[in-house]
Amino acid sequence: MKDYINVLLETLEERDREYLGWEYFVQSERAMEAMETLEKTFSREQRELFRDYEDKQSTLDNTGRMALARRAFLLAKEIYR
Repeated sequence: MKDYINVLLETLEERDREYLGWEYFVQSERAMEAMETLEKTFSREQRELFRDYEDKQSTLDNTGRMALARRAFLLAKEIYR
């Protein structure tokens, strides 16, 4: 059986459009456009290095976000006992 916190986090991620709000998605689109513009200036080697960096940074961001969300759930559980 899956950890109940993981189930809750996965459900939140699946429904992120319901609570993140339009401003998040506007900013996300702007960031993607800026990234695409920047990537056009890269050489092949720079592009490969940057994509490797992006993968590692995304993994780091996701790990931090999941740890923070997990702690928030545990704290809420303690508060509402």
